[in-house]
Amino acid sequence: MKNRVLLMCVILFTTNQFACLDKTPVGETNSTSSVVSVSSPEEEKGRGLLANCLEAHGGLDQWQKFEGLEYTLINNGKPVYQLTHLRDRRAYIRSEDFEVGFDGKVAWAYPDANNISGNSPAFYYNLDFYFVGMPFVLADPGVRVAHQGSAEVDGKRFEVLQVTFGSDIGFTPDDIYLLYLDPESFRLEILVYSVSFFETNQSGLLKTAKVYSDYTEVQGLLMPGKMENFSYDEGVLGASKGHTRLFKDIQFLTTIPNEDVFSIKDGAVTEIVYK
Repeated sequence: MKNRVLLMCVILFTTNQFACLDKTPVGETNSTSSVVSVSSPEEEKGRGLLANCLEAHGGLDQWQKFEGLEYTLINNGKPVYQLTHLRDRRAYIRSEDFEVGFDGKVAWAYPDANNISGNSPAFYYNLDFYFVGMPFVLADPGVRVAHQGSAEVDGKRFEVLQVTFGSDIGFTPDDIYLLYLDPESFRLEILVYSVSFFETNQSGLLKTAKVYSDYTEVQGLLMPGKMENFSYDEGVLGASKGHTRLFKDIQFLTTIPNEDVFSIKDGAVTEIVYK
């Protein structure tokens, strides 16, 4: 079994509560710290906006009722099965060309990583889940939100929620996400983002917009059926980047019947995520 350590940006999604929303009143001291917590007006409004978005998508309480999430991703016409443990974010992915998993510490790919995004199991194992899990994954610790005002994209007005990460979260905390929410329904419609997993000097570039559509209610939660990436420049959606994800057979699980699938498969290529 081949092993290598990859410095990476990965957020540990293990919370069972809305920990990113600091409920300490402005100007008071959190009981676990001697540092006075003071929120800006943008942060206060951002937390309220995120709360509205969570409710619009079915509510965090409903999300937390489940232990697992599974679905079939259609990628360039090929089905890819994906399963994620919602409590500790272990993962298993299977296609006709590869298997990928995460056992809680190590990401792995079998027989190799040649057919997965970035050629890296550590990058790939939660890539689609993170986007399909929006906005619920933003309730994890270390996530910072702030209202960025309203903005127009292709003639439609949105409320904009900026998401960043604490300096001790992963190896690339400069990643940025901008959520464009419908001002009336608070539904997530567009996600503009930069990711610095491979290129840290790209972290300031917000040139990709992921458009969410074909929402459907699944077990009380609103889930997207389609995501498509477009080029993006100062409020204008450009051409499609040819990266379309279709999600089928979405199902939330109260129990995961076979957790052995998360374990490293013999002969797999591995990358250490957490030591």
